[in-house]
Amino acid sequence: MSATVGDSVAPTLPRKDTSASSIDEKHLPSDDSSVEVHKEEEGVDVVVGLYSGHAEDAALDPAVASKIRAKLDWNLLPLLFILYTLQFLDKNSIGAGSILGILTDAKLTANQFNNLGSAFYIGYIIFVYPHAQMMQRFPIAKYIAVNIFLWSVFIGLQCTCKSYGGLFALRFLLGASEGCITSGIMTIISMFYTRVEISQRLGWTFQCNGIAQILSSFMAYGVAHIDMKAHPRPWQWFMIIITLLSLSVSILYFWRMPDNPTNARFLSEQDKVDVVKRIQVNQNGIETKVWKRYQFIEALKDPKTWMFFFFAAVADLQGGLGIEYAIIIKGFGFNTLQTTLLNIPSGFAMIIAITLGTIALKKFPNSRTIIGALGFVPGVIGCFLLMYLPWENKAGLLTQIYIIQFGGVGFVMMLSLCAIVFSGHTKKMTVNAIFLVGYALGQILCTQFWKQKYRPRNMVPWTIQLCTYIADITIILTIRWYLNRENKRRDAEQIASGKEYEEFGYIEHTREDGSVQKIKVPIQFMDITDWENKAFRYAL
Repeated sequence: MSATVGDSVAPTLPRKDTSASSIDEKHLPSDDSSVEVHKEEEGVDVVVGLYSGHAEDAALDPAVASKIRAKLDWNLLPLLFILYTLQFLDKNSIGAGSILGILTDAKLTANQFNNLGSAFYIGYIIFVYPHAQMMQRFPIAKYIAVNIFLWSVFIGLQCTCKSYGGLFALRFLLGASEGCITSGIMTIISMFYTRVEISQRLGWTFQCNGIAQILSSFMAYGVAHIDMKAHPRPWQWFMIIITLLSLSVSILYFWRMPDNPTNARFLSEQDKVDVVKRIQVNQNGIETKVWKRYQFIEALKDPKTWMFFFFAAVADLQGGLGIEYAIIIKGFGFNTLQTTLLNIPSGFAMIIAITLGTIALKKFPNSRTIIGALGFVPGVIGCFLLMYLPWENKAGLLTQIYIIQFGGVGFVMMLSLCAIVFSGHTKKMTVNAIFLVGYALGQILCTQFWKQKYRPRNMVPWTIQLCTYIADITIILTIRWYLNRENKRRDAEQIASGKEYEEFGYIEHTREDGSVQKIKVPIQFMDITDWENKAFRYAL
């Protein structure tokens, strides 16, 4: 019996004793006559047609694999880097605007300014799951391109606002449009790269937050030389520049970014097959366009989902620093021009931390959780010193702001782990959405404890921030323990059964003449979850 429509029942895997990669239904060998199959229309991986006939191919030559990886990097990484740099500039433009005159022009109080930071993530959290569903239904790169265009419009309109209400509404819409970016990047990278490469390239992509901090500081320094009473105002020029950059990138994405390996224009047909072969070891599949209810429910039942949710929520309580940084640094006693430049080392600190993390991961491939936990230790030290260093020690206080940025590597490692320890496309998209809901909740709350009454020493905010770093380390180590335990349980279960795991399944494809063809494919391309695939082992 064939598996039923894919929103409620998991595909059934066949026995693996047939060697043909593509055979007619009527010519199935007698010992395979009862093989169960999965109908193509029930939702299988988009690469099944591309991979048809290659199930029995020899392993990919390492030299070919290296050449394919280089081609992917040259074509994908610049697009990912540009996007993430721009996204960080967009969402933190309000932070730069705080010392460029927006507080005075829009007559904003300290609490209203904090609320503008929260408004972005209220829009983000409301739209994050609809984005996940839409990215599964529509071409993901084109969907991202449309949202880049929308956010360029919203940030451009901020230049016209002179009141709290208008800015709040546009910050809400900006967050709504940017809610697909992180999940989209995670999904696209996982379609083209192996597990270790995913973590490295997500790390390199997140380094662009540091690059964006550096660029933002230089841009703010430049426009700060404009007369504060000129038209447009300095803060408006800052947003105009970002608007023009965003419009350009939306066009670039629509034209150049592939939705998956099957429509990557820079790859030949053989290259596309080789990309799929290269990442087969991930056990994750690539992409499926059918939403499956049983995978959605499984994602909600999976304890890992909620561990990652709580990690994201706690980790992003630290995000207030990205909004408040200019006010904090200026509070140490520096003037406006000095403040615009003194955030530059924060960007370099983040770049250095993530670079060290990705180098360590290459040397120790199964150590994401260890690297992540260690990444938050400088934050513990930095917060403690910010609370207890003498207030006269401006250099010491400023240095701790930079040291805290090393925590970025911890978040990157856990984000990359979340991208590879779940399988089944609907399940992965659901988990990504839940992770980002936690991220947005943390970001909504993170500005609310940076109140004017705590300035300039900010003892309460730094105490809360210190507690979040300790909690992050605890959650990360708990996730490592859970995943390691599950791997050991699966190993013991396999040894006890004395059986090999299934490696291949069959997709039932109906030809134009009505005849039925059964295509042999690796089981991960049947869009099964990590719970169903007993051969799946969790990265640590």
